[in-house]
Amino acid sequence: MALLVGLSGCASIIGDATQSVSIDTPSCPGAKCTLVNGQGTFFVKATPETVAIHKAYSDLVITCEKDGKTSTSTHASSSNIANLGNILLGGIPSALIDGGSGKGYDYPTYMINNLNCSE
Repeated sequence: MALLVGLSGCASIIGDATQSVSIDTPSCPGAKCTLVNGQGTFFVKATPETVAIHKAYSDLVITCEKDGKTSTSTHASSSNIANLGNILLGGIPSALIDGGSGKGYDYPTYMINNLNCSE
């Protein structure tokens, strides 16, 4: 029983609240982007760029713009191994704690926004 209590909230203990992600607009380099999820708003000054964001259960919405053109893309978070450990060892309450903090979820490390400057 003590082991279960000790391991509950596993992602809160071993997981990071932030993650580095790379954002690219291959058809429009140098675009400015705004990244928004349930934990905040983050900015990319010029693509391609890597930026640290706070992880969240919610999708990451990326809006990029350059030369009057705008494109929005949505990228889902996925449950990581620490969150799975919470469900197996700590049950639903532990999974909910880490789901709320975002530590139990990850985004893809490389994301493309389809902004096209030549259209």
